[in-house]
Amino acid sequence: MQNDPTIRRYESAGGTIVYKLPVEAFPKHFTNCYLIMTDPITLLDAGSGQENSNASMQDCFRRLGDEFDERVQVFDVGRLILTHGHIDHFGGANFVVEQSGAELGIHELDVSVIQSFKERLILNTKNLHLFLDRAGVSTSTVEKMLNMNKWSKDLFHPAHVDFTFDEGPLPGTPFEIFHTPGHCPGQVCIRLDDILFTADHVLQRITPNQSPEFITRYTGLGHYMESLQKVRSVPGITLGLGGHEGDMTELHRRIDETLAFHETRLDKTLALCDRPKSIKEVSLELFGERQDYHVLLAFLETGAHMEYLYERGRIGVTNIEEVELEYNPVLLFQRQ
Repeated sequence: MQNDPTIRRYESAGGTIVYKLPVEAFPKHFTNCYLIMTDPITLLDAGSGQENSNASMQDCFRRLGDEFDERVQVFDVGRLILTHGHIDHFGGANFVVEQSGAELGIHELDVSVIQSFKERLILNTKNLHLFLDRAGVSTSTVEKMLNMNKWSKDLFHPAHVDFTFDEGPLPGTPFEIFHTPGHCPGQVCIRLDDILFTADHVLQRITPNQSPEFITRYTGLGHYMESLQKVRSVPGITLGLGGHEGDMTELHRRIDETLAFHETRLDKTLALCDRPKSIKEVSLELFGERQDYHVLLAFLETGAHMEYLYERGRIGVTNIEEVELEYNPVLLFQRQ
């Protein structure tokens, strides 16, 4: 991921000023939060909530005054909208609300992430454990993966959500919501005139990591690719602003590149299933040896693509008798 720590100023076709606040949510991991000068002032996303992330947020507001003579602080925010339920975007919600008293909103499918965080984390972890076992990951590695997946998330305390949304104009605001599940159940893209805030759905250089819907509903590659097509059909967009990296002046081209990337990865995955293989085996051939958290990301990405192929009848389970007799054995897949 290519970080851009520069604060940038944009103006929508309707004259609304937008500032990109590059918050260092984790060391060397920047999340683009957007300060939108509506009435009341709107902030999109809030960083991770870790102490350094909150300090980075405050520093961005200080730099607004120094670089753009925009005298606004965190306590001036009246509305906080979270684009999706991933910790580097929602973790700072408590900090922003405590500082400002802002109303907090998120898509209805991610409300439980904010209001019942521990419950959702526990259920997600259980499903992840089942997935990793089925993928052929060793017991010791599974434990490491589960611990890494929970890292930093235990620090978040549940917050009250003031309003939710699904699809269409957001009442009392100039925003239009597009529900774009795939990367996250409640992932949304938000339109302001000719600007589309794409969050993690479309990014300038990389494609967001995919995860099997087996673990969390409304994720999965099928939902993601359908959502890409939905966003591509939105007319009149001249600028895409992502949750990471830089801006996108040719959003349609970037969407086409992302779709083509996944089609190519699906072809590679299918070709690797020339004989019965586990998700772990295919992942190692797709990505090679990975380190630390990237091991888990590779398993999830591989699992999402194999799930997509399996659901469409392009690969099948070859050890179904074993699956019938045993509790959660390793699944072996082969091209049909």
